[in-house]
Amino acid sequence: MMQSSADDKSTVFIVDDDDQVRRWVGRLLDEVDLPHAEFSTAEEFLEVFDPSARGCVLLDMRMPGMGGRVLHENLTDMGAEIPVLFMTGFGEVSVAVEALQKGAVEFIEKPMRAQDLLDRVQKALQLDAEQHEQRHQQEEHDRILDRLTPREHEVVELILKGFTNKQIAFELSVSPQAIDARKNNAMRKLGLDSVAELVAFVMRTRGKPKGTAKIWAASTKRRKEPPDRARRS
Repeated sequence: MMQSSADDKSTVFIVDDDDQVRRWVGRLLDEVDLPHAEFSTAEEFLEVFDPSARGCVLLDMRMPGMGGRVLHENLTDMGAEIPVLFMTGFGEVSVAVEALQKGAVEFIEKPMRAQDLLDRVQKALQLDAEQHEQRHQQEEHDRILDRLTPREHEVVELILKGFTNKQIAFELSVSPQAIDARKNNAMRKLGLDSVAELVAFVMRTRGKPKGTAKIWAASTKRRKEPPDRARRS
């Protein structure tokens, strides 16, 4: 028997107007101990769905009333990040491909093979688990960065732009010693030992290439050519 890759909070949501398909998929998931919930319409599913839900959605492309594609668009508008797998019939592949381009994870053509369906569900659940962990790490990093004062944020932002201590001091109209103090305070609060670690930590947190857009809204009015000697306060 295949082992589940989902945690206790994960649910496979089956949304299909075909009773036989829902029951068949439900039996398969029972065999591998995967929690699931069945819905015969998109509207019924939306009434109870929580955008923060964990797991994946098995979604029929064509249903009476709201179709699968419109439901997927609704989930996107709600901010739901749960993986969606489309179940499609003959002649619907082009529509499914369009859904993939809009963020769906995969599509499965009917009639579906049991093992193929289970493999794809497991892959979607693994993706959901990875995304959940990434969001958790992002929230933790944001929480840590919130320890910094606005002045420390300013210094870190300019460090990320490649400014030297003297250039930062000129930019902020303070002494290099004050910049050192703010930089060291920031590294201490973040539990880091070097500027290299500081840069790597912040860029990893923000998921942006080094040297790109601002990471904070701190306003620092950069001058075109900082002089060699920084202004001291």
